[in-house]
Amino acid sequence: MNKKAVIIASGGIDSSTLLYKMVSEGFHIYDLTFIYGQRHLKEIEYAKGIARKLEIDHKVIDLSAMKILLSGSALTDSNVEVPEVPETADHYETLKSTIVPNRNAIFLSIAIGYAESIGANHVFFGAHFSDRGVYPDCRKEFVDAFQNSERLATDNPDLVIDAPFVDIDKSEIVKLGAELGVPFADTWTCYKGGERHCGVCSSCRERKRAFIESGIWDPTEYER
Repeated sequence: MNKKAVIIASGGIDSSTLLYKMVSEGFHIYDLTFIYGQRHLKEIEYAKGIARKLEIDHKVIDLSAMKILLSGSALTDSNVEVPEVPETADHYETLKSTIVPNRNAIFLSIAIGYAESIGANHVFFGAHFSDRGVYPDCRKEFVDAFQNSERLATDNPDLVIDAPFVDIDKSEIVKLGAELGVPFADTWTCYKGGERHCGVCSSCRERKRAFIESGIWDPTEYER
């Protein structure tokens, strides 16, 4: 079996857990992180740190020119405020302002080209079920359809595009990460990019909720 794999990693809980999972399964990992004009680059440094811990090949790809084209998202447009979410609010509504159109498809296309160039048949990314309602390119239907399309585009019937967490929620990812020894304090989630997680943006709320629902809640893992 070809055990080379390209993984898209952001420095967050999901992709960091995915990296630890695939390393534990014996894959030789080629790790990609993208700069796409996001509001801050703190997550890039965390992605680099995780890659160093795992001693895996890591490349940062600068697509910052995308910011010119993909406006209107709180992640890429300084004119759109990062929404703060009350503790009891439905954070999924506020997450809509953080949609970057077709982001996963863009990243995956580059990752697949890279995989083909190095002879890897596997491309992984950390989409999960908790994002299904908000992000269309985090849904299983998208993953399956994109794989079919890219097998035709590359003429490679052995190409596998996989989101192993697509059927589980973030709390289950936290549980798995804990079992694998993921250093959660060395991952970054916050959309604001301050010295510490702000605790009130939709991404921070989701992170906190996942830790609580996982049953392994430790405030230090969230508030750092």
